[in-house]
Amino acid sequence: MARENRSNDAPRPIEVSTAVIPEIQSSVQYRCGGTTILCIATLEEGTPKWMTPGQGWATADYQMMPYSVTPRLERVNKSTPDGRAIEIRRLVGRALRAGLDLSLMPGYTIRVDCDVLHADGGTRTASINATTVALGLLVEQHLASGIFATDPRRALILAMSAGVYQNSLRVDLDYQEDSGASLDLNLIGTATGEVVEVVGGCENGPVAMEVLQEVIEAARGGIAQVGKQLSDRIAPIRP
Repeated sequence: MARENRSNDAPRPIEVSTAVIPEIQSSVQYRCGGTTILCIATLEEGTPKWMTPGQGWATADYQMMPYSVTPRLERVNKSTPDGRAIEIRRLVGRALRAGLDLSLMPGYTIRVDCDVLHADGGTRTASINATTVALGLLVEQHLASGIFATDPRRALILAMSAGVYQNSLRVDLDYQEDSGASLDLNLIGTATGEVVEVVGGCENGPVAMEVLQEVIEAARGGIAQVGKQLSDRIAPIRP
């Protein structure tokens, strides 16, 4: 058994609260185990100057709050860039755009902010899953308002970590498992098994391709389970 009395192939239970910022319907608090993310999706008029006319854009930000871990983190500012946060922000942004048809939201930018309130492993994957919940709320809001004539989503993107810890294959690694894993990765895809991105590596030397494939398949199974847990929390794509 893995920690928290869950089997090695079981993700942590998920708790989702919505409209946690009263003025913002598409604000989400996403909790899986000891990891908690505040995720807010908003819509802005305008797109970056380099964008092709007639297209929309989507981007994400990510940061960890000072007391999300112990000891306290220093607040990040423009003079002290956080390389890890930049890498994760780009990852979440790519996942966000993978699920959108940007031609269906011309002249608008979707912006997602992910703030880690408490970290116990899996903040990347939790941020992506929270983004998909918040995005669904935002789209529903602006379909109702008439800003979106058509649902711009083309897929519901989810994510899951998996790895080898103490010679056992596990999904949804907590901090202890993640920090001690000999191989770990994050898989981004859909609940039906399609893949968007795989990010990971080995800590203790190379492994056989068969082992990597087993870890990827475990993560795919984890994504399917997360899809079931969130089935009543993610607004379905409107035809």
